[in-house]
Amino acid sequence: MRQNIDADYIHKLNKHFHDQEEAYNYDSRMGARYDYESQQQTIKELESVLGHTLPKGGTVVDVASGTGNLAVKLAATNWYRQVIGVDISERSLDVAHQNARKMKTTIKTITSDMTRLPFDDNSIDLVVGCAFLHHLPNPKTFMQEVLRILKPGGEFIIIGEPTTHGGQLIDIIKAPLVWINNLRRYFFNQRKQQMRWDHANIDVHDFNQQDAEQLLQGFKTPKIITEGFLSPIIDQGLMTPIRSILSEKSRIKSLFLSINRGLTWCDVTIFNYIIPKFWRVSLKLSGEKP
Repeated sequence: MRQNIDADYIHKLNKHFHDQEEAYNYDSRMGARYDYESQQQTIKELESVLGHTLPKGGTVVDVASGTGNLAVKLAATNWYRQVIGVDISERSLDVAHQNARKMKTTIKTITSDMTRLPFDDNSIDLVVGCAFLHHLPNPKTFMQEVLRILKPGGEFIIIGEPTTHGGQLIDIIKAPLVWINNLRRYFFNQRKQQMRWDHANIDVHDFNQQDAEQLLQGFKTPKIITEGFLSPIIDQGLMTPIRSILSEKSRIKSLFLSINRGLTWCDVTIFNYIIPKFWRVSLKLSGEKP
């Protein structure tokens, strides 16, 4: 993790980027889907990190929920009294409500930079989040906020964070496309068609094992999981930038989904066993408040 981050600057960048660039493009760029199959895949992933089935009932908070990838799918289970999405981007939360309607459910949303989470102490049953810690100015301070708002016995699950070596590998893979994109912007000034996956200014952190252990301080039964190699490298390094310039109905997106399933199979059956833990790409964390 980087130190001495200008928090105000990072918050400003995050809000601008996700309001102006990502809100209406993120789901398409990332291949996000809102259907029963993707819901079940998400639940399976969360439970694998937690180590048991998801707790039912109470209030769930999806931190940095963006367009609602986790919040909407959890709300659609009807397992919880309330599911709340919190994000710095009001426009992303607007899209989250649209996605909720696709799955015939509702969520509550709150706009916040999450410096202090807008909840009382000991008030939340479950906190979830996907691919957001690396955007925050101070992830360690944020995790203490998670600890504060959870009820005793409440749990958190975070998925989709970059390991240090994994993030470097993805940057190497996508570097040629970033270079091409920068040339196009320089010569043609096509800002509206720029590839929105160039996150150089808001991808603040990546995480090694020591970082992960620091994030979990104060939690009971902490779990640190790293996984994925071919799938996230190819998906984030190549497929994601290409998806960003394809039409919504492009058949290539369906092809990418099939390819990614095959790569995931390779990771699960082969690479997760032979690649050293923190050379794998994706970091996942869970823990319980004492």
